Amino acid sequence: MGFIPDEVIETVRQRSDILYVISRYVQLKKKGKSYTGLCPFHDDRTPSFTVTPGKQIFHCFGCNVGGDVFKFLMLKENLTFSEAVKTLAEQAGIVLPADDNPAARKRDAKRERLKKANNLAKDFFINNLQHQEAAAAKHYLQGRGLSPEVLEGFQIGFALPGWQSLLDYLGKKGCRQQDLVEAGLAVSGETGRCYDRFRNRIMFPIWDAAGRIVGFGGRVLDDTLPKYLNSPETPFFSKGRTLYGLYQARQSIREKNCVIVVEGYMDVITAHQYGITNTVASLGTALTVEHGRLLLNHSRNVIFAYDADAAGVAATIRGLDILQELGCEVSVVSIPDGKDPDDFLRRYGVEPWEELIRRAASLIEYKLQYAAGKRTIKTVTEKLEVMRQVFPDLAAKGGVEKEEGLKKIARTLNLSWDTVAGELKRFEENLSKKWIYPDKIAKNIHTIIRKEKKMDAREKSESILLRLVLDDPSLGETILAEIGEIPFKNDNYQRIFMNCLELYKSPGYRPEGLFNILDNDDQNLLSKLLTLDIPGENPVNIMKCYIASIKRCIRQERREGILEEIKELEKSGNNMLYNDLLRELVYLKGIDEAEKAGNSERTVELMVDCKKFFNINNGDHRGEGRGNI
Repeated sequence: MGFIPDEVIETVRQRSDILYVISRYVQLKKKGKSYTGLCPFHDDRTPSFTVTPGKQIFHCFGCNVGGDVFKFLMLKENLTFSEAVKTLAEQAGIVLPADDNPAARKRDAKRERLKKANNLAKDFFINNLQHQEAAAAKHYLQGRGLSPEVLEGFQIGFALPGWQSLLDYLGKKGCRQQDLVEAGLAVSGETGRCYDRFRNRIMFPIWDAAGRIVGFGGRVLDDTLPKYLNSPETPFFSKGRTLYGLYQARQSIREKNCVIVVEGYMDVITAHQYGITNTVASLGTALTVEHGRLLLNHSRNVIFAYDADAAGVAATIRGLDILQELGCEVSVVSIPDGKDPDDFLRRYGVEPWEELIRRAASLIEYKLQYAAGKRTIKTVTEKLEVMRQVFPDLAAKGGVEKEEGLKKIARTLNLSWDTVAGELKRFEENLSKKWIYPDKIAKNIHTIIRKEKKMDAREKSESILLRLVLDDPSLGETILAEIGEIPFKNDNYQRIFMNCLELYKSPGYRPEGLFNILDNDDQNLLSKLLTLDIPGENPVNIMKCYIASIKRCIRQERREGILEEIKELEKSGNNMLYNDLLRELVYLKGIDEAEKAGNSERTVELMVDCKKFFNINNGDHRGEGRGNI
């Protein structure tokens, strides 16, 4: 995507509800005029991420990342600015001008072809269920007790047994074979001949969090291996970054503030069939950090319900550790008799399942159960090994949870509370010695929780003054007249201020338009400024107060500068300049004393006298700050 006119960008921005867009990725709760949640750009344990719909901005007070709806999508989906505009324009039904960049046009055309192929394939598979060769597939689905509503909701279909059924169909629709190979719908053999990847399988379309079909999964109806076959890694699809059913479950997850994670397609579909609509699956792969972040964006309360076989337990523990590190509250359902969720629900129904959910074990309990269940723990080495497995989780807990965890460990290992507590203390001491901030995190500006330096009085006043100007740039003229051409000591504030005045010259000024012209750091600062509340109702009076505050700060800085200059002059013996500086110091002290006493007439009189004296007597030596006292 090449050049996009500013007016088109502004139209897309105004038609894109930032709250709706971000809610697809982050669980938000209303707080006054804003919404808060856990930041998706760093390891956030307490909600520091704020969305302000009225201003169409987001800002994280933990990592200081902020911006508009375009910036959020760029960071979350790793898009360029043009790609973010295009994505939101499509969602808003806005047609963008044709792109003049041949390479970009070629790339966009290819993405559209692959997207079209996936959608056509989905329709083809659904229609195939009416084919006579789909009799066994229909019988299987009916045997699972799946309702027409669930089949339609998950758009389940069937891949015909033929080697080129899909290829022939999509070829008639104008799709290229090479595109179908890249989309993962076809395979190119050693001879170069293409054939359908999915044959004689029940087909499950896979959606991303935004509701786009990115791949497919297919289940066989006989003993052919593999039992389940997924799309390969493509430009759209990666098992490590996709959760099956998340698009369908997203609303339910937010309403229940909890997500249940299972392993397979049928586990999810059966759960939804029984009304457990906050269920998603990890597509049979080990849970990744990307999976964890997807879950965390919707709820931090995660319940695992993997198969109860040995491989399932091992996979569960790996996933639990990942989520624990990301800040989730995790628990585990132990399904009896080695069953998977699909089997259990169809055999016993909803109420026993909900009872399993209510009795879900905490991470520490589950690890203890697993360790104790594998063998009899007798030796010191074995007991220390179990503690090594559970201590990382226990160390992250607060007082009450830690106390309960210590009791459970002591009971399981037949040790005294004091012994376990002592081992935990040693573990925590060693942990603090070994901790090194990971390089890969330290290098990523979006994942660092930076400790901000405390703002001094001048910077606080400048921030409010700039906040006023962002709402009403016409105030800028007064600020320039009162303080000078560079009214802001903070360079970032000064850049935002000048860009604001420049943008104000264009019709239809909105402060969010500044995001299009500022660099990354200034965008983050702008989003923070726009979250500030203006302290009062009358902008002009507020502006005067903060201009006066900045002038007091300038005079204080000038006084400190004068004292330094006087020290140097005492060494050099320049009596004339020495006397001028003493005179200026007297004026500045007098102005501040008159201000404190509330004597505005005397304050103005001293300011005028000070300026006159130095304009007449000392034009060659103007100290910084004299012109705007």
